[in-house]
Order: sequence, then C-alpha cells, then structure tokens
Amino acid sequence: MWLAIILALIWILQGAAFILLHVFNVLLLFIFAGIIALILTPSVDTVERIPPLRGHRSLAVLSIYAVGIAIVGGAIILVLPTVVTEAKSVPALLQTVENQLHQHGIAFSLSSLIRAVNGQQLGVALGVAAAFVSGLVSVVLILVISIYLLIEGRAVVATARNIFPSRQREFDFAALAVGSTVAAYVRGQVVMSFVIGTYTGVALTLAGVRYAILIGIAAFFLEFVPIVGAVVAMALAIVVALVQSPVVAILAAAIGLVGHAIDAYLLGPRVYGRVTRLHALIAMAALLVGAELFGILGALFAVPVAAVANIFLGALYRARRGEKAMSTGTDGSVSVETLPRLGEEVSSVEEEGVRRDPVPHGV
Repeated sequence: MWLAIILALIWILQGAAFILLHVFNVLLLFIFAGIIALILTPSVDTVERIPPLRGHRSLAVLSIYAVGIAIVGGAIILVLPTVVTEAKSVPALLQTVENQLHQHGIAFSLSSLIRAVNGQQLGVALGVAAAFVSGLVSVVLILVISIYLLIEGRAVVATARNIFPSRQREFDFAALAVGSTVAAYVRGQVVMSFVIGTYTGVALTLAGVRYAILIGIAAFFLEFVPIVGAVVAMALAIVVALVQSPVVAILAAAIGLVGHAIDAYLLGPRVYGRVTRLHALIAMAALLVGAELFGILGALFAVPVAAVANIFLGALYRARRGEKAMSTGTDGSVSVETLPRLGEEVSSVEEEGVRRDPVPHGV
C-alpha cells in the first residue's frame, strides 16, 4: 500500500512538472510579447497622432510593424551574402586551429567530431529543421500576441485595475514599477546591442580580422547578457584573430577594450543606468544567480528582476520607517521619478542622520 502511494505521488509530481513546463513555455511567449508591446507603445502613440491614422490604433500598429519588418528585411538582404560566404569558410578555420594546436603538442581532433556528425546527418538535419520551425512559429506567435497587446493592452490593464477597486493605487505602483523598469532596460539593451554589434563588425573589418561580420552579429546577441556578453565577444574576436597573426590579435584586443569602455563607461550608464540604478556588484550577483538557477533565460531577466525588486524593497523600507511607501507627485499620481530604490533610501537616511548629528570638530 505504501509503495503504491509513493508511486502515485511520483506520477502526480511528474505530471504536474510536465504541465508546468508547457504552461511556462506559453507564458514566455506572452512575456516576450508584452516586452515588445511596452517598447513600441510610445512609437504607436506618436504615429496614432498623425491625422490620417488618428483614432485608428490598429492601422498605426500595423504601420509600425510594416516599417520594422522592411528595415529588418533590408538589413538581412544586405548582410546575408557576406554571412554565407564567411560561414562556408568556418570549417577551414577550425582545421587551421587544429593544425596549430598539434604543432604545440595539444592533441585535439575536429575530424572525428565531423565524422560523427556526418554519420548522423539525417538525425542532425531533422533536429535542426524542427528547431528552426519551432523557433519560427514562436516568433510569429510573439508578434501576433504583441499586436493584440498594442491594440487592446490598455483596455486589459484597465479591466485588471478594476478587479480590486480598493487597491488601485497599489496596482498603479506595481504596474509602473515593472512596466517602466523592464521597458527602459530592454530598450537600452537593444540600443546597446546595436551599437556594440555594429562597432565590432565595422572595426574588425577595418582591422582585417576574418569573419568580422559573424563576430559582429555574435556580439549583438551576446550583448543581451549583461557584463559577461561583451567579454565573451571580445575573447571570440581575439581567438579568431590569433589564428591569423599576433599583430591582428593585438588589434582585435584593442578594439574589444574600446568596445568594453564604450559599453561600461560611456553609453551604458546613460542608456539604462538611470532606470535600474543597481550597483555593479549587485548586477553581477543577480546575473550569476539567475544563470545558475535558470540558465540563459535567468541571465537575460536577472538584472531587470533585480531592478524591480530594488523598487519594492525601497517601498518596504519606507513603510518600515513609518513613511508613505508609494510617494506621489504634486498632483497625487505615481510617476517614475517618485519610485523608491532601496540603496537611495538607505543613503538618504544616512545623510539625514549626518546632518542631524554631525561629528564634532576635531574628532
């Protein structure tokens, strides 16, 4: 009897895990679609003010998407021939790396790996095709859901707000904290990824590094992983350049250091630092914890989640001190400028204490 109960519990837990996994995958589609809707909402509002589209939000949304698809398609058409040419020569690069490692006494063979893959060509091809189709379907679903959210999103939010009439102010605070932080962070990440990817591809091309366009595209996607992504892109460029010559590798390293300086000290703080307002060590800790717990998704969402938690902890700190947790503007509304941050709240209390109890002169 006890064995049957244990087996039944295991079966129930496995079924619950299976259901939760699929629900989580569907939820991810809505999360990414919501992020896209948050980012594009200001642009749609601006386009909707144009006289021919005034009062026709659906047409404004479709116009934004048509322009975006045209821009992305044009960029792909311009870059695709170069990417295909460089991708065809990647096996030659791997063979060169293998030869150089053998010259230094390092036993590493890529030919056996290639033969193993060739022996399973059908399975690999089917797996790649299935992954491509699944990814394409997910992208289409995300775009469709984001279109619906852009058109009807405000009505959905208003309905959710009216579910708890006595908690509308708390709802506004939570929605503003999450929405403004995530939208600003993702918008900043897209800008940073575009800048670093373009800079890496153009600079490495001018320096004579092979596969510069491929490395630039890799830098664009790696930049979405904060702190670590730029370092990985720089290391990739140096390794590829080192196969050509030490001089080219030094140039690639210099280009990577300049890109890191632009990312960390010039554009980064101005693009999204004002919104997240996280210390570098806190951001690094959040990134490592997120990556350890949830892999790539954890690394992508760790910093904005930490930034939102920073706001809620700041509100809690205010409440514990007997102050209003949700400060409002002059008109009584909750705004981005009034959102509390834990670090700023603690610092303000310390400064206030120093002003009240200054250290005597000479101590």
